[in-house]
Amino acid sequence: MKHCTNCGYELEAGVQFCPNCGQVVRRNEQPDEVSTRERTGESASRHLKTDQRVQNAEQTSRIPDNDGNVAQQPARNNGIIVIIIVVALLLGGFFFVKNRVVISRDQLAANITKAVQKKDGKLSLKQFSKDDQELKFSSVGAKSVVRDMHNHSRDSLSEVGRIIVDGQRVAGAHAKYHFTVESKQVLGIFTSYYLTTRRTPIRVLDYTGSDGPVTVKLEDADNQRISKQQLSSGFFPGKYNLKVRSGDTQDDYWIWPNGDGETIDLTLTSDD
Repeated sequence: MKHCTNCGYELEAGVQFCPNCGQVVRRNEQPDEVSTRERTGESASRHLKTDQRVQNAEQTSRIPDNDGNVAQQPARNNGIIVIIIVVALLLGGFFFVKNRVVISRDQLAANITKAVQKKDGKLSLKQFSKDDQELKFSSVGAKSVVRDMHNHSRDSLSEVGRIIVDGQRVAGAHAKYHFTVESKQVLGIFTSYYLTTRRTPIRVLDYTGSDGPVTVKLEDADNQRISKQQLSSGFFPGKYNLKVRSGDTQDDYWIWPNGDGETIDLTLTSDD
């Protein structure tokens, strides 16, 4: 006989509620049913916890906008960062090229003026084309040119750069230097200006009668020997002090190319 678990009232078989207190009467459950229910409950609990973790993870990466739409924030943020970096690099390269590589006509004139005022041959040579800069002994010539202009110019030194860029000659200098302003495109956007000049070949005419080999050395470059090929290929404008030997005869000479491209004859004669 079953009794109410609440009030102890004796219950008839099959009743679902206690007639005395109204307590729900549970039927006897088999052990297997209880075990199955417990296992099912544990499994459901595990699935619920897993679903909650997944939902929480999705919620952290999906933020609704004003219209209620959601977007994957990390992916979007990474894309924005990449774009910012690329733009920064492009802008940095743009300003570097514009400020360091591109030379305007005004900047070219200012650089030439500064080189003459400071007698800076290196700065002067940088204003010329790459081919002119790489010409053998061009540094010697460039140094002598700025010294000549600095020491002998009848024009104001502050106007020397503008005079040259305008295609004119500096008054008072030893030679009428031939410089030409040319331009090139940089990155297809900027126009950069520079100077060019013509090489002056040197031809040695030996009238000493020594019938010996002729050697030419450049005193301004630690007496480096100048080959026949270098003499014929030409020199950058400027003054060059030479030591020339023909057989047993040696003498000092100088040449002063002006950039017009005309060949200079270096005539060797004996003292007799």
